[in-house]
Amino acid sequence: MNSVERVDTALHHREPDRVPLFDFLYNPLSLKKFLGGAKITPSTTMKVWLSLGFDLVCLGLDPPGRYRPRRIGQDLSVDEWGVVSRVEGDVSWYVDGTIRGRDQLEALDIPDPFDEDRYRTLKWALRNYSEDVACSAAVAGVFTQAWSMTGFQTFVRALYGDRAFLRKLLSLLAEVFTEMGKTAIDQGARLIWIADDLGGTRGPMISPKHMRSLIFPQMRKMVRAFKRKDAMVLFHCDGNVVPVMDDIVATGIDAFHPVERKAGMDLASVKERYGQDLSLIGNLEASHLIPWGRFDDIRRQIWECLEIGAPGGGYIFASDHSIHPAISAERARFVYETARRYARYGVVA
Repeated sequence: MNSVERVDTALHHREPDRVPLFDFLYNPLSLKKFLGGAKITPSTTMKVWLSLGFDLVCLGLDPPGRYRPRRIGQDLSVDEWGVVSRVEGDVSWYVDGTIRGRDQLEALDIPDPFDEDRYRTLKWALRNYSEDVACSAAVAGVFTQAWSMTGFQTFVRALYGDRAFLRKLLSLLAEVFTEMGKTAIDQGARLIWIADDLGGTRGPMISPKHMRSLIFPQMRKMVRAFKRKDAMVLFHCDGNVVPVMDDIVATGIDAFHPVERKAGMDLASVKERYGQDLSLIGNLEASHLIPWGRFDDIRRQIWECLEIGAPGGGYIFASDHSIHPAISAERARFVYETARRYARYGVVA
């Protein structure tokens, strides 16, 4: 069974030959640990992913061909959505938003979802690797993008003082991201991620009531649009979202990632309650265990994830966040070599 078949079988709640492997590994500081002095390109990034044995890879969309962020001073930049970031070498860090209300939203030059350059890396990957690995495309979700554009304080104030502005912003984002996802599907992607962090370590970032009235209706529209084009929808959502998990499942997504252990997301409980409807991806603790834990403890938790997630299919092994810069290449390789060794059905399930 090849990687594409393995991922498809797992996402359809059947048992493949072994549990598929995946992770987010995209931070330039992380990639450099694997590449040495080699330049970070789509090709070298793909080689890193494949060297770790990933069966599923996630391709983000590119900026438009002629796009350049607007610079503010020496180290700040503003992107096409009005989000301000601090640039430090190859990495940028969120600072604030610039869309404070309706006037700024009306003045925004809406990014073009149909710009062909957005899909150049995706098309390259599908053309060269679609038979070797399951290639998925990612679009943003509306919540994180909206508060990044406004700044979180402005977003929260608008929840109580100008909800019409938020509805307009969220609807606009859903429309643009839906078109991006549909275009990615037309290019050949059969798996689409919606990436939207709804939770913190203690629970949802805004009240479940507000999520139900503002966020989930837009998410449902996106999911339905993608599934009408016969794509499967994978949802990335960090944090503890137990209070709104029923709502997340009701949007119609096919898979949920990363089941963040350190935020209190329990793989066994989520599998028991939602495993018939939802494939699960992740749960190996990445903040402390992978970068600094004892190798025996990492090995035990890998086995635990597989033992809980694997039976009946519907599980893809991954960390509960990403392979981030605190994780050495040696430890990342240990994780995926160990998982591959344990993941064969008949060994773990």
